[in-house]
Amino acid sequence: EPNYLQIRKLVEAVSSAKKPVILAGAGVLHGKASEELKNYVEQQQIPVAHTLLGLGGFPADHPLFLGMAGMHGTYTANMALHDCDLLISIGARFDDRVTGNLKHFARNAKIAHIDIDPAEIGKIMKTQIPVVGDSKVVLQELIKQNGKQGDSSEWKKQLAEWKEEYPLWYVDNEEEGFKPQKLIEYIHQFTKGEAIIATDVGQHQMWSAQFYPFQKADKWVTSGGLGTMGFGLPAAIGAQLADKDATVVAVLGDGGFQMTLQELDVIRELNLPVKVVILNNACLGMVRQWQEIFYEERYSESKFASQPDFVKLSEAYSIKGIRISSEAEAKDKLEEALTSKEPVVIDVRVAREEKVFPMVAPGKGLHEMVGVKP
Repeated sequence: EPNYLQIRKLVEAVSSAKKPVILAGAGVLHGKASEELKNYVEQQQIPVAHTLLGLGGFPADHPLFLGMAGMHGTYTANMALHDCDLLISIGARFDDRVTGNLKHFARNAKIAHIDIDPAEIGKIMKTQIPVVGDSKVVLQELIKQNGKQGDSSEWKKQLAEWKEEYPLWYVDNEEEGFKPQKLIEYIHQFTKGEAIIATDVGQHQMWSAQFYPFQKADKWVTSGGLGTMGFGLPAAIGAQLADKDATVVAVLGDGGFQMTLQELDVIRELNLPVKVVILNNACLGMVRQWQEIFYEERYSESKFASQPDFVKLSEAYSIKGIRISSEAEAKDKLEEALTSKEPVVIDVRVAREEKVFPMVAPGKGLHEMVGVKP
């Protein structure tokens, strides 16, 4: 049972806040509290930002959704966390990838932290309103209290301006190669946004988080806390076994795929219709990006001089393999591959030099993002 005195304090804080924001993490999903979160947000009209692992806990097309926060979060979500006067964290642990430099994080805000694990509260951020409890139970109680909304009309206006001024972007120039962001948009289009997306770790993971809008809970399987390369393919197998009828797409980098590619044997043996999409940029993309930006392009062990033919490799496992090298080929081949009843490995040659933006550099605050505009 949550502490009702603390819940009362939170209700009062919301009623007096001019710039409230909710940071919703994986605890919302673990607590099966997506519906309660939506109901509470609509009752109180508080904008929501997600952590990487919280995606899907709140519908991405909702007008109060600000996007993912953190190192590769949206400008609006990050500026909301920076400028807010009340931050309500629900099932999130203030990981450094979300907060950036702590001395700048939510520095003018009263912090309310709802978490089932008391050890997480106050560990990273000084918390004025600690609420130990299950996210679903706490949100149900907050809805029941039906507190007075604060006047946040100016805040909403500001957020709407940021949203319009600084959307997620990429330069759609195919001379540089097929853009990976565009590929993710096609995957979203051809799966009607209904797929379970399991990713590995790296650039492709961030592009999936940015450009595949999740409307529902439990459609996003990724390694956030540990950030384990090689996770994506076995995770997709697990998701397909858990939901036989789902379209499951493993979105992988060519580096991470080669760490657990032998799991193709399990896919073939169990005849699981997993779709394996490899964003093949012939490098460890995130490492390459950091070496370009922070190490004056001194590339070390991040570019692959050679790699196997992934189409032949998948055929060696008796799984169909196809290759896509352009947008025209994606339009031609991708939908059929993603809607097939069989497993397929799709080797997509994407632009090698593409970077994930926006980006908060190590040691910087969320308001110091780079790459917020073309």
